[in-house]
Amino acid sequence: MNNKELYNKLIDLDYFKEPLPKTMSIIGMTLSAIGILFSSLHFWPFAESKKWQMFCLPNIVVFIWITILVCYFTYRKGKWKHPSLLPHISVLAYLTLNILSIAFANDTERAINFTAKLTLMLIGGYTLFNAAISGKVTLRLIYILACSAVSLSVFYCFLERFILGNTTFGFFDNPYKYGTYIGILVPLAVSYLFFRPQRLGWLFASLLMILAILTCGTLGGIAAIISGTIVLAIIIRGWLPRTIILLNLVIAIGLIVILSNNSSTAALLNDTKLLESDNINLKQRYIEWQAEINLLEERTVPGTAAGSINDYRSSYYYRLPKLNTLKSFDQNGWTATGAETGFLGLVCFCWIISHYFRLSYKQLIITRKNGYSLDYKYASISFISLISVLIANLFSSIHYNGILIVFVLILVLISKNNIFDKGLYENYTNL
Repeated sequence: MNNKELYNKLIDLDYFKEPLPKTMSIIGMTLSAIGILFSSLHFWPFAESKKWQMFCLPNIVVFIWITILVCYFTYRKGKWKHPSLLPHISVLAYLTLNILSIAFANDTERAINFTAKLTLMLIGGYTLFNAAISGKVTLRLIYILACSAVSLSVFYCFLERFILGNTTFGFFDNPYKYGTYIGILVPLAVSYLFFRPQRLGWLFASLLMILAILTCGTLGGIAAIISGTIVLAIIIRGWLPRTIILLNLVIAIGLIVILSNNSSTAALLNDTKLLESDNINLKQRYIEWQAEINLLEERTVPGTAAGSINDYRSSYYYRLPKLNTLKSFDQNGWTATGAETGFLGLVCFCWIISHYFRLSYKQLIITRKNGYSLDYKYASISFISLISVLIANLFSSIHYNGILIVFVLILVLISKNNIFDKGLYENYTNL
């Protein structure tokens, strides 16, 4: 099949047509704006309420969207003709294995709740963001909303920890959730601002990057931010933005060293150590990772069931010491996925990542070949954000309620970049 035939086939498949009427896209954009902005609040101010964690505003807007979408396709004439709204088949395969894993759960209610929240975002959230982004204008608006949300989180956290002297991490109740959230979105925001020609935006991006690293209380968040910004420095054009980006990293790390005796940076410095405070025992984080690997080895097929790793993990330390210093969500998202859904579940999750990584990388290469255009900017931002996701998931988990929304957003941004750039398809077979 030549390029022209491929392009015409894609046109016939409605890839470049709006999947929904304008009214539905406006509704999707409105709900997306609410969901993205309020994701910065996490579960604040009701973090201790289990009910609120399920019915927080981002989850509610996705549920409202699903209801509207079902009503639309139920009462409209014709059949469902827009499969492009749905995620890649790897996502559906992964969700299927999560549902099947419920049969192995000790606590069925917990497994069902976890799977319901996972499905809500991976299907409902995906279709919501997908419908909201109906062109380059709405795509740009989504980036602006994401930048606004993470900026709110970072600046409020800085206010609390460095000015008011509080120990909480802004709207987040612990450093691991906060670190995962900003670890993914700060590189996205910094990349978006540095790809714009306005120098004032560069200044804001520099401030955001430095404050994010200062306020982050976990190694995972720092690693994700640094990884994403280093990739940005590699692929962005011009020695000036590259120099500024790398200089920002040096300044942020220097400030952490200078403020090493400050209680506001104590959590971060403690989390970056490989050993416990006794300087003898390995840090509990890595002991937990080994326990998850042990669990995956023994329960290779069934796993523990979705969201049920805590029901089994205590039996898989073997001779490793249980030091009781582990904080909430301080685990490896990759090994936790394997432990909960078995080897097949881990394979399907890696399939999701590999599919969108391949798609994002091809966007980056093709748009770079075609010149450093607006499409190259969006392809670069999505690629950088996905790199940050991969690193953040090593030190925490992107699966959990309140964090999953930003992961889904990155997948949709990669997908929509691919759809809107027709030239991408025209050159696809040249790779």
